[in-house]
Amino acid sequence: MRIGTTCLLAIALLCACATGFAPTAQDKPKAENTASADDGDTGDKDADDKKEEPVRTLKVNEVARINTRIITAEEFIQRLCQREKVYSDPDLRSASWALDSLIIDELLIQEAERIAAVPKRRWTNEEYDKLMAAFDEKLQQVNKAVVEAGSDPYKKEEFVRLKYDMSMQEFETYLQSVARDNIIRRQVVNYWKLTTDCADAEGVFKRNLKNAKDVQKRLAAGARLEAVAPSESEDMHTRQSAGVIGTAYRGDGSFSPEVDEVFWKLKVGEWSQPIKVETGYWVVRKAKFFPRNEAPFFQLQDQCLQKMPNPSDELMLKWRHAVASSGLYTYERRMPGWDCQAGED
Repeated sequence: MRIGTTCLLAIALLCACATGFAPTAQDKPKAENTASADDGDTGDKDADDKKEEPVRTLKVNEVARINTRIITAEEFIQRLCQREKVYSDPDLRSASWALDSLIIDELLIQEAERIAAVPKRRWTNEEYDKLMAAFDEKLQQVNKAVVEAGSDPYKKEEFVRLKYDMSMQEFETYLQSVARDNIIRRQVVNYWKLTTDCADAEGVFKRNLKNAKDVQKRLAAGARLEAVAPSESEDMHTRQSAGVIGTAYRGDGSFSPEVDEVFWKLKVGEWSQPIKVETGYWVVRKAKFFPRNEAPFFQLQDQCLQKMPNPSDELMLKWRHAVASSGLYTYERRMPGWDCQAGED
């Protein structure tokens, strides 16, 4: 079987895992101190640091934990090699995305159980048929081009082996797992989307406070954002998008904590004062606001499943952040080479 460079990297990571590493909690807020050095606190600093230290539970060859479910290095490597076969986008074949996908899958399973979102066999079969039909259509397009070039068309088994390095049975099993995941995602993530406050966010970033104040005054006085952001914003995204940040869901990690605290308190159309962050100052506006639907899952299930599309990768990451930091789950991630170095304490 072909082993790509990503899989060789994964094997190296497994060896690194075997040397041992100390895990650390991720996406979990630290306990806040009631006093600081600025307040004249003369307490034991070492004791304060010890109180803030996150709980560490992962062991050798364990790369993540969601509640009591452990994700092993072996599972991670299998997922990494699978993604190398089925994705051509280098970003989607990365080790970080492979681990993220395992974490997302486990959170989906646990959230589906919590809200009773069952992936019924009839639904998964229908989804599988759609996926296979899309694959057949793609193969027909390839074969049309191949025949026009004077070559023989591919048989389905041959095409699957050449493109994905899988047998037909392995490919069908893979599509069945994708179909089941799609059904769960449409129910769980779309329900979260419907039942979470969201807003269209806009903003301009400046490194200097005086410049940020000047921009805020212009915008608050009625200057058009699309005329200001391309020349004034020192953040590449908002500079290129004419100030559009995008849709933010409450708790999804779209903003730094400082900006998040201010943004959700703004009235629609109101520009914030400059908000200090680590690298400069943000001036943001809540362009539109969409309050959450408070209906229970069973009332929205059909809408989530039948009338809404599969969630995008971007939405999945927002959902993961919101769910992982909701307090319903304890969560750790520890991948050598990304979150830590092998043997790092």
